[in-house]
This record gives sequence, structure tokens and C-alpha cells, in this order.
Amino acid sequence: MSRFAKDGHKRVARCLGYALTLATPKAWVDLSVILTVRLTKAERAGLAYAALISMDADDAHDVASLALFGRSRDGAQ
Repeated sequence: MSRFAKDGHKRVARCLGYALTLATPKAWVDLSVILTVRLTKAERAGLAYAALISMDADDAHDVASLALFGRSRDGAQ
């Protein structure tokens, strides 16, 4: 990885590790800013797709609704 990955991808991987370790809402929001700067639209879409299909349908729907509309199906913010 260190020899062949693009610099931006290595930075994103490191920041993902930080967000996973901190596991706070702020860490995830901060990661989204880094993803926007460092990854292409297609790369971000691939990450979102992979994350959503790793979840059961109800949880994936809640996460997508929260991201898109600011609320999950049960009204949580």
C-alpha cells in the first residue's frame, strides 16, 4: 500500500482510521470534509455504496435518510 497507493488515498485511509477510533459524530463529519477534498465523486460513491450494502436494509435506509434528509425513518436526528 505505501509503495503503490496515491498520496490522497493514503491520507484518506489514515483519516478513516482516526474516525473509526474516535467514533464520534464530529469525527465522521470531519471525515466527510476530507473525503470531499481527497476523493473523486466516483470514489466517494463507491465508499457509500459499500458501506450501505454491508448493512441490513432497514439500517441502510435509516443511514441514507439521515444523510440525505437529516432524519431517519423514526424521526431521529
